[in-house]
Amino acid sequence: MKSMYRALFFLLFFASASLTSKAQFNQQCVDSGRVDPFFQCNDPSFLPVCGCNLVTYRNECVANRNGGVNFINSDGVCPNDYIYAEIFPTIVTDYITLYLQFYEKGSAFIQIRDTYGKIMFSQNYLSLTSRMFSLDRSGYGTGIYYVLVSAGNVQKILKFVVL
Repeated sequence: MKSMYRALFFLLFFASASLTSKAQFNQQCVDSGRVDPFFQCNDPSFLPVCGCNLVTYRNECVANRNGGVNFINSDGVCPNDYIYAEIFPTIVTDYITLYLQFYEKGSAFIQIRDTYGKIMFSQNYLSLTSRMFSLDRSGYGTGIYYVLVSAGNVQKILKFVVL
């Protein structure tokens, strides 16, 4: 009889221990103590991920270090963002590199303007899922430029500087 009570005790003890250990793994989506918008990831790769907070990040390093995200929902653009666009690097010396990725295949309108509103580049693209655009900076004088990316009902405005 004692051995049966002892076995029951150990069974209850280990069951409760496993339940409390699961509670320790139930982390929040974003750890605000880890958010560091100034951290520079040494990974320049453009591999967008959708964080558990439904925000699209350039890659997993940026999500973890800049956004404090503990979990990645999926690779690619979050459905609510529809499109993710980025210029990298933002200080241009040779080529202007624009990265685009869509949640689904879509079309996009891209336009680059200088600070005076002069159109430097304008183009429609059909049936895109992901694309890297590389434009020669010749013809772009030193200054600040704005890129408008319009896809569906979503518009993104990006800035870059030509030295």
